[in-house]
Amino acid sequence: MSTSAAAQTRDKLHLQLARLFRNKIATGEWTVGQSIPTVEELETLHGVSRTTVRMAVHALVDEGLLETRKRGGTRVMGQPYRPPSFLLPTSWQELVAFGEQIRQLTLHTADDCVPPIPAGFPLPGELAAAYVHFLRVHTHGKARFCLSELYLEQQLYPQLQAQLERATLAQALGSDPSRIATARQYLSVVPADELIAEHLGVALGTPLMQALRWACNPQGLIVYWAKVRFISEYVHMEMDLLK
Repeated sequence: MSTSAAAQTRDKLHLQLARLFRNKIATGEWTVGQSIPTVEELETLHGVSRTTVRMAVHALVDEGLLETRKRGGTRVMGQPYRPPSFLLPTSWQELVAFGEQIRQLTLHTADDCVPPIPAGFPLPGELAAAYVHFLRVHTHGKARFCLSELYLEQQLYPQLQAQLERATLAQALGSDPSRIATARQYLSVVPADELIAEHLGVALGTPLMQALRWACNPQGLIVYWAKVRFISEYVHMEMDLLK
């Protein structure tokens, strides 16, 4: 391995280790005021170099979460910022309500597009000839936490255009229940790609929660397709296990 490649690997490891240490503080495994294990102990425990451990610790020192003392080791100084956690919608009604909690910014629109349905994914209905594509980022306060790639059947767009200036696509579509006969959602965990890194500011490969959503009209035509990716800390799920 070249020197530059080794340095890149070490940098990725220290970011992963810093994320792990940050989580230990957030969950209370390392409490405020407590001394954390020594560099040597952390090196052995995680099977990484001393340099990697020190880089991870220094990252959290810079965040104000840890304090390193010359003769007293390293102790926890504070809790990391905990963003609000939104309940992931599990129905169209919840999806509409979710849109009322967040702000959105349209980054790009384009006509005559086709949804990029993943290879091997069962086609949930018949594709229309063309769709309008929206790229939107969603925020809470100043923080960007979600990126949506949305596709609306192109002939529906003129009917919804005015609403879409202030509403989410789900809200606009849901304003007339006769437009939708079936709607489903598929959840998974995916790594951040270049588009996410650019618009949400997270490192490549960061685990994200992804929702693929679609809706079909009574004739079985896919009128709505969405690929929505969330920074995981901002969302959670709840389910009634007795249903």
